[in-house]
Amino acid sequence: MFTGIIEEVGTIKQLTRGTVQKITIASNLKNVKGDSIAIQGICLTVTHVIAPGFSVEAVRQTERITTLNDWRKDKKVNLERALKLGDRLGGHIMLGHVDEVAKCIRRVGTTFHFQVSTAGARYLVPKGSIGIDGVSLTIGAVMQTIFTVTIIPFTADHTTLGAVRSNSFVNVEFDYLAKFMRPQ
Repeated sequence: MFTGIIEEVGTIKQLTRGTVQKITIASNLKNVKGDSIAIQGICLTVTHVIAPGFSVEAVRQTERITTLNDWRKDKKVNLERALKLGDRLGGHIMLGHVDEVAKCIRRVGTTFHFQVSTAGARYLVPKGSIGIDGVSLTIGAVMQTIFTVTIIPFTADHTTLGAVRSNSFVNVEFDYLAKFMRPQ
């Protein structure tokens, strides 16, 4: 379980593609083998610890439903370690289970307009929570399959969202409570 409060922006140092992808990330976070970590909002397992950083592995299913296929060496990625019992919930409850990939159709300053699928739009709630590339955000407005979020300069500077532009794709995790209240 995660909160969407990014601890660090890491850098992809190596990707090995195949049936199982191996991804090595430079990071100063202290991880141990077997830890769960959200990378761009995707819950993955630390398989190796290196200095400084770690490796994870991802299967094709993860590649199909996330932006992972577009990752390249030197890409910056949002990192958050899993919660421990007793930790503060600074954002909102997130599982690290990406629901779909959304497209940024417009950016004006620090306000983003994202488009999701018709099926996903049912989980968009004005002033509700949403996870974008692992960052906990509040939805501003909803217009059918389009929603807006506005970030503060701190978020732009301390996550990968500052680099998101029109026609960029992001991982989206809809609010768990919205999914619970509006089942399929």
